[in-house]
Amino acid sequence: MLEFLFWISAKKNVVALALLGAALVTIAPQVSKWVERKQNPESDHKQKLLAQALERFLIRAGYVFVGLSITLFITAGFIVDLK
Repeated sequence: MLEFLFWISAKKNVVALALLGAALVTIAPQVSKWVERKQNPESDHKQKLLAQALERFLIRAGYVFVGLSITLFITAGFIVDLK
């Protein structure tokens, strides 16, 4: 169990999660605009709701990854003395 904790809270994993989260939050509005541009005239409202829901999902997923990265960073600080 402790070996897994050392591996998951390694610097490369923490940084990768932070970058993934930041990338998701950054590209979410652009993906939303891209989905809105691909709309048909008859499904305008439905497509806009889909774009907004997708943007919300990507932003929340990005914040989850950043939060996980912060949690692992704090965990790494506590377990550094256990090596």
